[in-house]
Amino acid sequence: MEDLKCLVKKLEQTSNEKEQIRLLQEIGNKLLTEYVIVIPTLNVTIEPLRVEAYYYPYNDTSKFDDPCAHPSSTKVNNFGHLYFIEEKYGYPGVDLCLSLGDYYLSFLIKNSRVDGKLFKQMDLYEAYQGDWQEIQKVDVLHRIDNNHKMVLYTSRVGLKESRTKFFHEKLAAVTEIDNQYDWEKGFGKLRTIASYLVENGIEETDENIRSILHSRSNEVKKYCEEIRKNKEKN
Repeated sequence: MEDLKCLVKKLEQTSNEKEQIRLLQEIGNKLLTEYVIVIPTLNVTIEPLRVEAYYYPYNDTSKFDDPCAHPSSTKVNNFGHLYFIEEKYGYPGVDLCLSLGDYYLSFLIKNSRVDGKLFKQMDLYEAYQGDWQEIQKVDVLHRIDNNHKMVLYTSRVGLKESRTKFFHEKLAAVTEIDNQYDWEKGFGKLRTIASYLVENGIEETDENIRSILHSRSNEVKKYCEEIRKNKEKN
């Protein structure tokens, strides 16, 4: 658990947006490859497959002004517990809280697997919301051996561009991309794969694309060229 806490403390200490985004991605990566969520009272293990980062230091919005985090005092200074977002507050879901101080930091569990069954955000909420009061009291993070899964980063879904300047930032981490995810408009599955290839210096050969997508794709190649050109401009 100390590795995650160390990353969270680094996040607290920096005001550099690029570094903040990198740290949020690194935390998301660890959640998908080195942790599962265990609810001992129900004998349930939740394997996260896609998570979205929500970080909002509301006492200093100049630091990271992203007011999309669901506001609740329960989530402040709360590390390793689940938080259930009730339907009356919007689209229901389950957050994993990771805050170590007076700010919001949580990862929304967009997709997960329990006993071999895939759950979307609302499915997970509905499955366990009857026990939410007891579940929220329990430390649920459980360290596992690194599963070495490939993790890709993409933008969060269901947000309004007018509400956050981080609308297009890649603050969602996803693995097992063949599962039935809701891929966002304008930054979908193929562009996400292209971004992964470019950022990791992997040539977009048919073989490399097929290793991720399980099929060849000229569109991925076009996206790779586009991403490189945009990087050169910036």
